[in-house]
Amino acid sequence: MQQHRHSMRKSPTLLLLLGTLVMLLAACGGTTTQGSSSIPTLAAKQVLTFPNVGTTDPNQVDPAQGPDANSGVVVSMIYSGLVRSDKNLNVIPDQATWDVSTDGKVYTFHLKHNITFSDGTPVTAQSYVYTWTRALLPATASPIASFFEAPIVGAAALSNGKATTLAGVKAIDNYTLQVTLTQQTPYFLEDLTTSLFDPLNQNVINQFGKTWSQSIAGSGIGTGPFIVKEWDHNVKMILVPNPNYYGNKTKLSEVDMYFVSDPSTAYKSYRANQYNFVWNIVATDQQLAQSLPGFTRVALLQTDLLFFDNSKPPFNNPAVRQAFAYATDRNTLVKAVFKDTAIPAPTIIPPGMPGYQPNYPGLPYNPTKAKALFQSVYPDATKVPPISFSFPSSQVTPDEAAVLQQMWQNALGIQVKLRAVELNAYNQETSNHQIQFGFTQWGADFPDPYDWLALNLTSNASNNNGQWSNATFDQTIAQAETMTGNERIALYNKAEQIAITDVGWLPLDHQAMAAIIPSYVHGVSLNGDGLYFGDWSDVYLLQH
Repeated sequence: MQQHRHSMRKSPTLLLLLGTLVMLLAACGGTTTQGSSSIPTLAAKQVLTFPNVGTTDPNQVDPAQGPDANSGVVVSMIYSGLVRSDKNLNVIPDQATWDVSTDGKVYTFHLKHNITFSDGTPVTAQSYVYTWTRALLPATASPIASFFEAPIVGAAALSNGKATTLAGVKAIDNYTLQVTLTQQTPYFLEDLTTSLFDPLNQNVINQFGKTWSQSIAGSGIGTGPFIVKEWDHNVKMILVPNPNYYGNKTKLSEVDMYFVSDPSTAYKSYRANQYNFVWNIVATDQQLAQSLPGFTRVALLQTDLLFFDNSKPPFNNPAVRQAFAYATDRNTLVKAVFKDTAIPAPTIIPPGMPGYQPNYPGLPYNPTKAKALFQSVYPDATKVPPISFSFPSSQVTPDEAAVLQQMWQNALGIQVKLRAVELNAYNQETSNHQIQFGFTQWGADFPDPYDWLALNLTSNASNNNGQWSNATFDQTIAQAETMTGNERIALYNKAEQIAITDVGWLPLDHQAMAAIIPSYVHGVSLNGDGLYFGDWSDVYLLQH
């Protein structure tokens, strides 16, 4: 999930005393004790206010277009599907239960009978057939559907324009959906937890046409626990409970989500009592934040990575890419910039993921080797094409960019220009292949190496920002997908080593996420994917 917006800038003169007072209040009681039991006392006003940190506006609320992590916060509130993930990323039923055939190829989903879109339109098995088919149609131009739906019979033919129906997906009746796969797919249920598979209301898409995703305020597009009441672009989004939600109802009367591009601005605003909680706190702010009530930090299933434009000099030469890898001192980066809140990443796949290789050294820091490799291609430094490192300003601090720039310039004896870009504009440039040398973050959509390697680095992957292509890598991934168990993981290990050695991606660090969630904010937490709300019926504000 690539994490790949006008921020609410508050006056820096607001005294931190206010924030300290808020923290003290937050630590005060939110329960009434009766005998030996504690009964939570709800706050009279159930309006949850928080910042969507790192964005000026949701980039994409059409699940077929692959929402980034910030947009995903909105998407997770207004859509829901057959299954969902619990806090530990285990698959649990949502709208359906299921049976699997003995050969592992046919999944039969039994839908609950009381599910409707938020406008009251019934959800049937046909709603799923429509949604999954739409995502694969060439006209939809989804960057992710052909990969996420790849295991389904007929998906390739539909996405290639050779078919108009999705052969492997059938509505047996209104409440029975049958999905046939080309082969046993160990991660298929995890795959279904991504929003791409959540049903969309065909009536809404027909009504608004191509602009439907910008017309979600007041529309019955999803089945999730909330609907969008108001979308004030580049400022905030107001969400209210979906009156037709089939699940347990939320106690909240409203959620006010503000879009704040700069994480430090969000943190300062929280300290000034602007929000109920704050997340995505940067390393420099964590040094003070970690002493405050409600501070929490959790390791993410996420990697910060660099990519190179492989289509033209200088980065079409693997020796140059390798030189940059050997010139990158991850240990110094983690210590100096991240204050040890992250860990160095010799690998693409992070700890906690199937396929993680804890003992693989990757391409370790070696400035001597870096210089020799670079000079093997460019013995005359004046002949090196101009090099520009582009990065999203909400994900890479000026300090981090400067430290990286200094490493490369010192080791390689060249100039590297820095270029900070607003996140949405940056995402557009990466998808248009306009970045020469760039930064990306990848976090797990679901816990399987397919989501990291096949989805991003195979030659035909639309997420392959650097257009890296390696035939052996592609063949290894294809072979892995015919296997199960340890044999499959071993092939993914091999594929990852190819990608690291040939520098399809240059991994930097595995991040953790920090937040301050006061004790009066119930049901909000962090997990390996970041901000986690779980069942919204359990999210509410206690008296404080």
